Amino acid sequence: MASYVIVIGNSMEPGFHLGDLIITHEESVYRIGDAVVYRNRELENFVFHRIIAEEKGRFTLKGDNNSWTDTYQPASEEIIGKLWLHIPNGGRVIQAIRQPAVMAVLAGALGGLLALGFFSANTKGRKQMNKDLFSSIKQRMPGAFRTTPTNSPSSQQGGFLETILFALGLIAFSSLILGIISFSRPATRSVRDDIGYDQLGFFAYTASAPDGIYDANAVKSGDPVFTKSVCAVDMAFQYTLVAAQAENITGSYQLTAVLVEPTSGWQRTVPLQDKTSFSGNAFGATAKLDFCQMEKLAQAMEQSTDFHLGSYLLTISPNIRVSGEIAGRPLDDTFNSSLVFRYDRVHFYLLKDEELGENLLNVSRHGTLGGERLEANTLRILGGDVAIPALRIISVLGLVISLGGLTFLAWKLQGLAQADPLQFIRVRYGSHIIEVEKGNLPGTTPVVDVASIEDLGRLAERFQTVILHTESGDSHAYYVQGAGNLYRFAMNLQKTGSTVPETEAEGKA
Repeated sequence: MASYVIVIGNSMEPGFHLGDLIITHEESVYRIGDAVVYRNRELENFVFHRIIAEEKGRFTLKGDNNSWTDTYQPASEEIIGKLWLHIPNGGRVIQAIRQPAVMAVLAGALGGLLALGFFSANTKGRKQMNKDLFSSIKQRMPGAFRTTPTNSPSSQQGGFLETILFALGLIAFSSLILGIISFSRPATRSVRDDIGYDQLGFFAYTASAPDGIYDANAVKSGDPVFTKSVCAVDMAFQYTLVAAQAENITGSYQLTAVLVEPTSGWQRTVPLQDKTSFSGNAFGATAKLDFCQMEKLAQAMEQSTDFHLGSYLLTISPNIRVSGEIAGRPLDDTFNSSLVFRYDRVHFYLLKDEELGENLLNVSRHGTLGGERLEANTLRILGGDVAIPALRIISVLGLVISLGGLTFLAWKLQGLAQADPLQFIRVRYGSHIIEVEKGNLPGTTPVVDVASIEDLGRLAERFQTVILHTESGDSHAYYVQGAGNLYRFAMNLQKTGSTVPETEAEGKA
């Protein structure tokens, strides 16, 4: 069993939004991860959330956009159904359709479709009835018929015409409904279109060292620095901005050293170089880092304050400011990821990964430039997304084709009625006409003349009977028997539309 609900909150964003239409289907088993509609007895309302857990026959549910779970835990029998069809903004369409004016339009269109269906069904019924009447009359009046209408070209043309009219009417109605739905929704929608970029920094330091302390008598990146043996190192830093369509990238940088006592917050900042400008996606910088100078700063602070500390942190920062454009969007950002040493009065050494959770020689930071873009709005139909502009084109083409086809048929029939009235009658009413001999018409039934073949056709519809046709040279007469009368439309091909004199017709009858 299928049911539907209209989303009235934001608890299921970003997948489902206010005004969306949710159609569910009842399942025998519900599992974790299913988006379902259930009746919340605490709220006395229906709720559309996702199952996240099951325990002892009851389900725990949560909105995709909520940080909390639902307090009410429904049983399986309280779940209305599982998500089957999602129609964005479909609920808004339904609410709009409920307006009296729209309901009137739809009721008229639906009435037209039902009328077409009823007409088609009646046509089939009339064809069967015609066969039955034909057989019955043939048994009562053997030899009275000149042709069998069900296999005649005019009968086939009439049936084909009715089929075409029904098909065009159905296309027009479907296109109208599709047009109402598609034109009531915006053709485009705004979606998040964030552009990502990465800033990468690579630190390195080297220095010469006395024999026996380091391999190759040199300090390399990652090695501890013992100030008793090595005072200064050559510090190098390489910066790279990684981004697609990066343009006009400029900025500035300045390597600085900051000595910090973590407990008290005391610190001293020492610029390692002057502030420098750069352009492009990358640059390299070098500076001399004097560890002995940092050690002296710490000792001077302790001597002045008599505050003796256990250790210090030395932070090397690039202090980068970068600007420009990425894919046409303005960029204005900073990059201050640092290299950190710890000083314990004996040596400076890099903090390990387990302390800060990253490799301090290679630092990086990801950034995004937020934005939105327009894309074609869609309507989910049977599990697939169809673009609203495409649906609009389909609906307009459907209306143009169907209305054009109906106009063309009307024009052709009008021309046929003027050029060849007899053929027009055969095409229009061929499936309802039975050819009979003049002498087999009822002779005692009153004759009532009608103005047009269309009037006679409506009488045949009313009495659920066939049209009898007789001819004599250029004179043709069509009859419908009903309500104790014999209704007649007569015409002469020499003078189209002329009615046979009543006395002559009655005498023949």
